[in-house]
Amino acid sequence: MFVNNSKRFVMLGLFALWITVLLPAYAAAEQQQAFRLAADKNGSLSAHEIKIDVRGESLQDVYAYEVKLSYDPAKLRFKSASSGAVAGFSIKPQAEDGQVVFASTKTGQKKGESGSFILCSLVFEAVGTGNSEVKLTSVKLVDSALKALENKPSVKLGLELAGPVFKDIQGHWAEAAVIRAAQSGFVKGYSDGTFRPEAQVTRAEFAVMLARALELPAAAESVSAFADSGSIPVWAQESIDAAVQAGVLKGYDDGTFQPERLITRSEVAVMVARALGLAAEANDQSSFADRLAIPAWAEPSVAAAVEAGIVKGRGGNRFAPDANTTRAEAVTLLLAAADSRNAK
Repeated sequence: MFVNNSKRFVMLGLFALWITVLLPAYAAAEQQQAFRLAADKNGSLSAHEIKIDVRGESLQDVYAYEVKLSYDPAKLRFKSASSGAVAGFSIKPQAEDGQVVFASTKTGQKKGESGSFILCSLVFEAVGTGNSEVKLTSVKLVDSALKALENKPSVKLGLELAGPVFKDIQGHWAEAAVIRAAQSGFVKGYSDGTFRPEAQVTRAEFAVMLARALELPAAAESVSAFADSGSIPVWAQESIDAAVQAGVLKGYDDGTFQPERLITRSEVAVMVARALGLAAEANDQSSFADRLAIPAWAEPSVAAAVEAGIVKGRGGNRFAPDANTTRAEAVTLLLAAADSRNAK
């Protein structure tokens, strides 16, 4: 009996020693697993887009994952997400109220990823200025045996958002809109540091601004067959093709596009109404003081765009239908159009 008890005590002692030795090793492995956020600025992004990588350190057999991040929607707008090392099938990211959730999984019978690697990358657009931060609040990992583990890392990445500085917009009525449009990347300033808000816009320039602001899908091939297509600038061709494919842009009765012609406020209203699919009834009329000067082909679109809160008049309750659109007016209208589309 004494012998048996002695053996048992020896075995218990060895087991305790084994646990004592192994527990620190497991604890160390647990402590080594970590997550971090890193800003990655690369040439494929616009001047005010920020790519943030979610990176895991010392991970084991990651077959699938779900990450949650929080951000300030007053300063950042979520744009897109893509998976890193865990390639396979990704869930469409869900972004709402300053939180974005993104998930991805491998497919088929295979081992998960191990080591240190980028789980995913998320692109944000700066829509404000000053200090801001993105927080990684949750990381759920699933291994190849479908065992799940949720981590609450509470990792933060501080960002300093600097708005574009144009020398000639301070105090201008469209200052805030110009800054936001430049941050969104669909307009740029000039090499001398000016924006020239009162400069007038050509048809080619507006087509490019509209295609970028409303993120029109690229045309698979050139779909514009204007009689003067040879005069369309190279930098505008893709945007014009996209606008034609979307049914937003049409030429003149003689088959020309006239890219260098200054665009009128009537033409702008019609293009935006088409892009947003606004219901323009033939008998719709606006209440502008110069309503009778609005061309019949444009008045229903003008009325619909005004009703949607996108188009506004000039002083004295005038629409000025034949006046040329300024850069300030164009960015203000396109931001309103983009907001209207995103709200749907």
